[in-house]
Amino acid sequence: MGYLYQPNIIVWNVQGAGSGELLNMLREHIRMHRPGIVALVETRISGPKAQTVCNRTGFRRSIRVEARGFSGGIWVLWNDVDLELEVINTHDQLVTVGIKIEGQVAWFLTVIYASPHVHIRDNLWPVLTKFATSCEKPWLLAGDFNETATMDE
Repeated sequence: MGYLYQPNIIVWNVQGAGSGELLNMLREHIRMHRPGIVALVETRISGPKAQTVCNRTGFRRSIRVEARGFSGGIWVLWNDVDLELEVINTHDQLVTVGIKIEGQVAWFLTVIYASPHVHIRDNLWPVLTKFATSCEKPWLLAGDFNETATMDE
C-alpha cells in the first residue's frame, strides 16, 4: 500500500494579523507542525499589507477574503507541492476550496469567519445550505462561526 499524504491543517482565529509577534508565532507553529494548509480568520487587515504578511509566512499560494475595515478577513495559505487547491467559492464570510491529492479522494474545505452581527451572519447560512445540497464529496467546515450552539439556562 502506498503512502497517503494527509496534510495537517491549522485554522486559527488570529484577531488581527498585522503584528510581528503573530507572524513569529505562526512561523513557529508552521515549523513544529508542518501544515499543508493554514487558514487564518479575523485577520483585520487587507490589501498590500495583507499580501506582505502572506508572503512572509513562507507559503507560495494564498487566497484572501479581504477584511472589512478593521473586522473580518479570511486567508487560506498553502504550498502546491503535495496538494492542489482550487477556489470554488468566496463570500465575505467564507472561502471554499476543492482539494486534490494524487491518488486520493478529492474533498472540500470551507473556512468560515461568520460576522458577529446576527443580521449579517444570517446571510452565511443560505450560502452553506446551497453548497451542501450539491456537495458529493467529503466536506470539512472550520473556522469561527460566531454562533452559540446551545444555551444553558
